[in-house]
Amino acid sequence: MTGKVQAHETSISMVKSASVELDAGSDIALKVKVSCPSNCNLQGSKVRIAGDAGAVVKEIELVSFDGLANKTGEFVVKAPGKPGKHTWTALFAAQEKADILHEASSTLFSFIVKLHATSMAVWDVPSPIVFNTKFNLKVGVHCPVECKLTGREVEIYDHQGAIVTTGTLGDVPWSDTGDLYWAEVELEAPGTEGYYTWTVKFPKPDLELPHEAASYTFGFVTVRHPEHVVTVEAIDKDEKTPVENAEVILSPYRGCTNERGVAKIEIPEGRYEIYVLKRGDYQAFQTPVEVASDIAIKAELMPEPAEDEAAGYA
Repeated sequence: MTGKVQAHETSISMVKSASVELDAGSDIALKVKVSCPSNCNLQGSKVRIAGDAGAVVKEIELVSFDGLANKTGEFVVKAPGKPGKHTWTALFAAQEKADILHEASSTLFSFIVKLHATSMAVWDVPSPIVFNTKFNLKVGVHCPVECKLTGREVEIYDHQGAIVTTGTLGDVPWSDTGDLYWAEVELEAPGTEGYYTWTVKFPKPDLELPHEAASYTFGFVTVRHPEHVVTVEAIDKDEKTPVENAEVILSPYRGCTNERGVAKIEIPEGRYEIYVLKRGDYQAFQTPVEVASDIAIKAELMPEPAEDEAAGYA
């Protein structure tokens, strides 16, 4: 003769729930516990995770019992691809075992799905650039979730907000980055001298998982065509030996001395202030210069005083 079925209430709760904000399509680690006031062992019974519309996302067993509560192991489900607030349900369905009916129980948990952030980088921008000439630079786009961005477009806008060109991100990320997809683009400098700020944009791409748009502003200087060559020879004032890798600046033009201490810089005619620097080793050399033809300048650099000498002057 079948005994009378007893009914036990149950309660379900989240041991580990979703973070408040999640990237679309990312992993959600969860853990659930189910309790019965009679402290019943419910190992082997199933718990279901249901999405917003009630469809079952995951079914998982209760695998442990500590004498008070039954728990699942930690398990992973995927966050939805749709941005916005989502409310899911952890459900323990009514289950009968050994003439005991454990009644259903459920709990809700909510989280917000956000677009994948993107960021941009621009590098190898030459400056100065002769006006009306073509130049190249590199543009990269990064997704912190390491999504593949191959084939997506970037757009370059000039200082007036007009689009001047587009580029397509390549198959292979920039070396040593792993996930910075990049493109090299060719541009043409404006037709007048000056400082310009242009913008590169990454529009929201058409990807399975939604991404944010991004932008990056970069600047460059345009100048007249060079007419003359300024040759700078940097030497140690005391030793009379060449100073290698010294910076030579005739703003906005720059150069660097070679192993013979020589740098050659092509510039237009005009008056300039010339600086020769080797930071940490020598004091800066500075002198005005009028450029009306090719000229040569010898920059004698005074070594920085040793620490003990500098302390003596304090």
